[in-house]
Amino acid sequence: MKRLFAIIESPVTRGFLLGLVVLSLQTTLFNTLRPFGVVLQVMLLLSCVSGVVAGSETGAIAGFAFGMMYDMVLTAPLGLSALVFGFAGYAAGGVNTFVHEARWWARILSVSVVSAAAVFLYPAASLVVGVEGLLGPRVITVALTCSVFNAIFTLPAAKLAKWALVKPVRSEEHTSEL
Repeated sequence: MKRLFAIIESPVTRGFLLGLVVLSLQTTLFNTLRPFGVVLQVMLLLSCVSGVVAGSETGAIAGFAFGMMYDMVLTAPLGLSALVFGFAGYAAGGVNTFVHEARWWARILSVSVVSAAAVFLYPAASLVVGVEGLLGPRVITVALTCSVFNAIFTLPAAKLAKWALVKPVRSEEHTSEL
């Protein structure tokens, strides 16, 4: 029974389940809600906040996993979103490079800037693999809209990502009771 609880409580399991829930929201609710004609990138937000709350390496791994999950429902080349989201998770985790835990405004700024950079990176990376027509003047509108949306929802998403990806530290008294 302890082994089952250990699997359930692992960050990998919780991150995967959170990714599935956010993916379902991305493909249903946020696919129909289009401010300024832009599909809001909630999976990108989750990748960025994963880097902010758990560090660059964990953010890169989580971003890659969330990107692969998102690629499974897209018609784009497999791995393109994974590459961009992995970069976004790693870059957003850079906010923790010089401090132990970043302030709230630094988290918001990091997620916002990295989200905009990732929105620009996706069409550029798609050109490398042969998909044309994504890089145009509309990318600026998409980047600004996604950047503002992700900035607004950074703090609630960071709480979810912290729950999922950061293993809680238990005291000796609490673990002996189990």
